[in-house]
Parts: sequence; C-alpha cells; structure tokens
Amino acid sequence: MTDETTIAARRLPRRTILKTTAWSIPVVAAAAAMPLAAASVAADLVLAPQPVGEGITGTSPDGLSNYQLGWTSRYTASTSGAVATPAGAMIAISFDSRVFAAANASSGPVSLVLASSSTTGNVTTAMFTVPDPIPASGGSIVITIGFDAGGAPTPPWYTDVQPITVSLLPPSGYTDAIPANNTHTFSPVYS
Repeated sequence: MTDETTIAARRLPRRTILKTTAWSIPVVAAAAAMPLAAASVAADLVLAPQPVGEGITGTSPDGLSNYQLGWTSRYTASTSGAVATPAGAMIAISFDSRVFAAANASSGPVSLVLASSSTTGNVTTAMFTVPDPIPASGGSIVITIGFDAGGAPTPPWYTDVQPITVSLLPPSGYTDAIPANNTHTFSPVYS
C-alpha cells in the first residue's frame, strides 16, 4: 500500500510550478531565437563609385540663387573577402520626391526590379533587388542609377532640397560587417 503522506510530500506546490514556468518561458524564447541570430552571415559589401556622374541645377524664381545637386550614377558592387554574397542584395535610393518623380537602377544591361517604394515627408526611398550574386574580391558587378524628372523642363526651386543617398544592402539572412563602405550621400550646394 502507498502512503498518502509520501505522495502528497512529493507533489510540487502550484505556486512553484507557476514561478518555474514564468522564469522558463523567456529562457526558452531566447534559446529558440539563438539559431536565428547565429544563422545570420556577416559579409562586407562594398559599393565603389566610378567616375561617371550626373547633376541638375535649380534656380530661384528671381534668378539670384541656385542649387546644384550632383551624384555618381555608376558603381561597382563587390563582397570583400573570398566568398560572394548570394543574389538578393538590395540597392536603396533615397531622393527628394519634389525634385524627382522616380528612381531607377540597373545591373549591367538588366533593369533591376523595384521591390518597394515609400515616402516620408519629401523623401522617397526606392528599393531594388539585385538578382545576381555580389562577387567576392577581384570581381564586381556594375550598378547604374538614374532619376525620372517627371517631365519637368527645369528642376524646381526649393530652399531645402533633400540629399540623394545610394546604398547596397545585404540579402535576407546576411549582415554587413562594415556598412560605411556601401553608402554614398550627395547633398545640394546652394549659392
């Protein structure tokens, strides 16, 4: 026969079970998230400007002031190191939506697909998917960017034109070890 008091003594109080459960849920969640963080691969993408550029000049209505906005329109993209970054990297182009109607990008002769576009205030950010791997050191692909002025015969005048920013972002599951070498910003110069 079993002793009723021995069985009762072996049971854990409900409060102990609840406290243990409350403490273990965050630990289990953190442990489950670890493989996701560990699965992230670091790469060092490099977006190097080439000596090809474009620019616009906007003039005030009275003709006394103007701004010049110049930008590099061609880049080479590579991965620093011995291993290429797989297809799926993104080219992000931010620009003043009052000055340009849209941005475009290509890799060699192939137009890149616009993955998304969002506007906050006067700044539009267009994201383009790079369908090819980004080659390792010693190799590169050519990325060309451009803008659509929306049919305006001359650039509009604003005293606060936003800069153009061009970035190469890693594909999903990758991080960029040195993001400073894959972003370029071009600000207007007023006179």
